[in-house]
Amino acid sequence: MIIALFSTEVYRYIIQKNIVFNMPDGVPPAVSKSFVALIPGFIIVFLIWLARLLVEMTPFESLHNVVGDLLGTPLSILGGSLGGSLIAEFVQMLLWSCGIHGASIIGGIMAPIWYGAMDANRLAFQAGEALPSIFTTQFFQIWINVGGSGATLALVLTMLVRSRSKQMKQLGRLGIGPALFNINEPIIFGMPIVMNPLLIVPFIIAPLLTITATYIGMSTGLVARPAGIAVPWTMPPIISGYLATGGKVSGAVMQLVNLLITCAIYYPFFRIWDHQKWKEESAVESGDKNMS
Repeated sequence: MIIALFSTEVYRYIIQKNIVFNMPDGVPPAVSKSFVALIPGFIIVFLIWLARLLVEMTPFESLHNVVGDLLGTPLSILGGSLGGSLIAEFVQMLLWSCGIHGASIIGGIMAPIWYGAMDANRLAFQAGEALPSIFTTQFFQIWINVGGSGATLALVLTMLVRSRSKQMKQLGRLGIGPALFNINEPIIFGMPIVMNPLLIVPFIIAPLLTITATYIGMSTGLVARPAGIAVPWTMPPIISGYLATGGKVSGAVMQLVNLLITCAIYYPFFRIWDHQKWKEESAVESGDKNMS
């Protein structure tokens, strides 16, 4: 990415300064354009080659190591800590709240770090050693995003059990199937949570609290750490927690605890939203009766 941006800017600068081969007017445009790219292309290749030679004379040894050492190491420290994970999750939920796929954006930055930690746990698990990392890809997919980003399975269950409005009952019935497989776009965009000041609050708070609770459970040894097993993110809860820890019941129990935590967080906000929808439906029904 860095080389691509650098090359584009160098090419643009040279073209704007007209440092190119100018062909006669009789030359076909396709041929003329190919000659225009010769000088910029040669300069870019020369600069990258020169940069490579210079970096190889340093302890970094290659351009890739420069990026890995200067960015990868700090990100590994950040992604492997409770504070860094809370920040990453907060930004992800904030992006979702604005209608942007936060998981894809934050995953593009943090996934290499979390996948590396996941593989380290796998190697330790296979060797029968203590698992070194808590924060891995599986940590977030299995224990935090229960029902999808924002841990919305609790919200869907609340809809099914406590809804007064017809709209919320129907949405709960439609959303429970996907939610069991950690798919929650029908809830995020159908309820909606996106751009909804009331529901954004529990949507952000719920995963932050479950990250903290799960971290406490795993760091104290009460809950088994993720064993580096690549359980699909669509695996339903309870089963996924058991499998991701290598067959430890504590992994499934932690999922249940997180579900109870998120239910408690979502419930008061949902009651307010559901009451608003119930009042709207009652007003419409009263208007229809008056008209009849």
